[in-house]
Amino acid sequence: MLTGKVVRFDEVRGYGFIAPDDGSDDVFVHANMLDGDKWALAPGVPVEYDAVETDRGPKAVLVRVVGAPAGAERSAAARAGVAVAGGRGRESGHAATGGDDEEGLCDVLSERAFSAETTEALVTSVPDLTGAQIVAVRARMLALARRHGWVEG
Repeated sequence: MLTGKVVRFDEVRGYGFIAPDDGSDDVFVHANMLDGDKWALAPGVPVEYDAVETDRGPKAVLVRVVGAPAGAERSAAARAGVAVAGGRGRESGHAATGGDDEEGLCDVLSERAFSAETTEALVTSVPDLTGAQIVAVRARMLALARRHGWVEG
């Protein structure tokens, strides 16, 4: 297996590039090649992968996230959905009880988790929306969520 770090990833289009640790040319990666949650791909995330040569250059296959980006504040517990220390937020975006906690506070999502949940809701409830429409609605909803403090970014 080769190793590297994600240098760019477009969540909307589902593709990006990995910078190999050996210093060779960047490798194209598509979200469908990820063994796991595609939302885990972000700049700085270390990955293991196999590569195949295509007419457009190297392409990553069998991609697996092997850690968090350097300097990431979220711990393994936060990635697993356990409450983040000292806060109301949950990285996974899902409350263990499915509702408000005993203090009357609700989960605060990361912007990434909010975008993922919003996209999933739009795609499943209105399947004939175009990608551009989904991006526009999601951006507007994220702006609203920021104004009301529903997301941490």
